[in-house]
Amino acid sequence: MEDASMEIKSRTAQAKSAFMNKKNLLCSNSMNIKVRKCLIKMYVWSVALYGCETWILNKAEQRTLESFEMWC
Repeated sequence: MEDASMEIKSRTAQAKSAFMNKKNLLCSNSMNIKVRKCLIKMYVWSVALYGCETWILNKAEQRTLESFEMWC
């Protein structure tokens, strides 16, 4: 279980880094909100959820992912 927790923290950190690399694009006011959501799903969430099919989540890990979702 420790491994999944550490991997989730690592993945969310990598996804935050990916978000920050494209922050100008993803936070642009000139872009349609639907397009922005789609780009975040494709670019940020794909990094965050890579390998998630092997994770066993408890409440704390679930809260970590939910807080990351709100951060996005």
